[in-house]
Amino acid sequence: MIVVATSEDEVAVVRNHLDQLRVRVVRIVAASDSRLLLLGAVDEGQAEPIAVMLRAAGVMAVVRPVGGPSLEAWMRHTRPVRFGDRLSVCFAWSEHHRAGLSGLIELGPGGFGNGEHPATRLLVELLLERLGGGERVLDVGCGSGVLGLCAIRLGADHVLAVDIKEDAVSATRRNASLNGMGDRMEAVLTPLGQIDAVFDVVVANIGRGAVVELAPELVRLVAPGGWLALSGISPPQCAQVTGFLRPLVESQRRTSGEWSALVVGHPGR
Repeated sequence: MIVVATSEDEVAVVRNHLDQLRVRVVRIVAASDSRLLLLGAVDEGQAEPIAVMLRAAGVMAVVRPVGGPSLEAWMRHTRPVRFGDRLSVCFAWSEHHRAGLSGLIELGPGGFGNGEHPATRLLVELLLERLGGGERVLDVGCGSGVLGLCAIRLGADHVLAVDIKEDAVSATRRNASLNGMGDRMEAVLTPLGQIDAVFDVVVANIGRGAVVELAPELVRLVAPGGWLALSGISPPQCAQVTGFLRPLVESQRRTSGEWSALVVGHPGR
């Protein structure tokens, strides 16, 4: 089965695409006032190729299990992720209703990360706690762009999102457009060493090895009075990681199970 996320304004165009590919719409789900989901039946073995063709045409289409334990796991995985009463993240094709979700961010196909993983969640919680509004933010290893999108939803002025994977950059651009943030988020493949700017906030969910490798550039990119929040590391790795980020010093640490997040900044700030 295929799920296509669309809107009332676009549903006729999407139905035309589905008709051309002989996808039979068996159910329509109104996931919110602005989000419609078309569930389409396809011949066995054709779901993924058809979904790829639809995505190439600009349609948000994904393959969905028909039933059984696979569908149950799918429904669990596509539940909206809530962050208190100010922010929530949901896949555009999620069949869970969006009623009551505040600060909603929707994610389309591609990229990686929806805020569900503890390492990502720790950074979102830090953004919730520390952002005051108007900041320039750098998102290193943007994946799906979820951290940058959350920062904008919380009041950041502009986000530069970087990654080494073209799919991540493309997904981030699409998600920025999907959420009406295309004018406030820029996603690029540019290496950190070629970025000639400093930022009020730098977030990096990239793991210990990448932090160590990029440490000099991460330090350089933090503006005076700014801060760097990083995750993707284990609690025992925290002391080692902060050593590579001198002269920045640790000001905050959060841990969730096997994952930790650190905030470092300039001394005396």
